[in-house]
Amino acid sequence: MRGWLARALGWPLASRGRLERVDAIVVLGAPLRPDGRLGPVLDERVAAGVALWRADVAPLLCFAGGKTRGAEVSEAEAMAAAARGAGVPDAALVVEADSHNTYENARNLARILLPVGRDHVVLVTQPFHLRRARLHFGRAGFRTAGHVIADSVQFRSPKGLRWVLREYPSLVRDFILYIRF
Repeated sequence: MRGWLARALGWPLASRGRLERVDAIVVLGAPLRPDGRLGPVLDERVAAGVALWRADVAPLLCFAGGKTRGAEVSEAEAMAAAARGAGVPDAALVVEADSHNTYENARNLARILLPVGRDHVVLVTQPFHLRRARLHFGRAGFRTAGHVIADSVQFRSPKGLRWVLREYPSLVRDFILYIRF
């Protein structure tokens, strides 16, 4: 029941965009487990990003996310290590390890990617987070598409409904707080 409700309430948040060849795949961070390993949310995001990279959607695979409290490595570094373990070469990786929220992900990656002409990105995160992520990346100067993970942990986890319900006020808050860069 919760999975169905999370899917129904999350549908308006799952902003897509037409998926085509882009300049970069951007995988957004989330907290690491206390032992520094990727949890199910990040595992899913990394797997989706690597799959898109293998499908030649983009030449670059970017990971964004700073250090979770008490962690020894950043979310981005942990995700990049997992991608390397899946066979992605260092030359294809971009690691942005200083951001702590979606606004900072967009702002910091804009400083890295836009000066070199990489303005068209596909965003990888759970479906409930896509609309807000596209809002921030669009405001930072990117053309975006959102990759919807069809059978996301968002729909299987007991926490999924809570994530979806928490996203609505976060979207309103970010729209008000970050109206301009």
